[in-house]
Amino acid sequence: MVIRCFNGKAGACALLLLCLTPATWAQAPYVADVTEAREKEWRSLVAAAQGAYAAGRPLEGAESARKALALADDLFGPDDPRTLISANDLALLSESTGHYRDTEQLLRRVFDSYLRTRGEDDPNCQLALENLIDFYLARKRPDAAAPLVTYALASFRRTTGATSERSRRMEDIAMRLSTRDAATAAD
Repeated sequence: MVIRCFNGKAGACALLLLCLTPATWAQAPYVADVTEAREKEWRSLVAAAQGAYAAGRPLEGAESARKALALADDLFGPDDPRTLISANDLALLSESTGHYRDTEQLLRRVFDSYLRTRGEDDPNCQLALENLIDFYLARKRPDAAAPLVTYALASFRRTTGATSERSRRMEDIAMRLSTRDAATAAD
């Protein structure tokens, strides 16, 4: 088979075919009035979920947060910051209602997405990492928190400095975890 290159001469050309295979996931297409109405609905659901959480009524906010996350996934895509806000909101509400497995999955999703799309030095990625660490510490899971603390400490020292509040907080957590490990080993 002979393929004509852009210069019109016959020869072997590398043919780059993008978009020939359908994506396994795609963002919903933009349709002016429909998309804007759906985004307005998403904003309303987020406000309801956050309001319920702030008022100490997590059960009331959970359904709004679930709907907001489903809508954001469809409307914006799984890695869009608005979707990750919805996932984080649902994680907070899930934790408040004792659904810890769901909380862990959502917090992990948020952190992994920010890490993949923005990198470890991004402030949102670092905040998501802190949320995950705090979740593990609150659940008394130092085995899960310890490697993340080490990772966070290195990242925070590099990006915010060794004397920053974030770095000092992670140093304190690392020290408490190592003290706990030493006490456990002594028993």
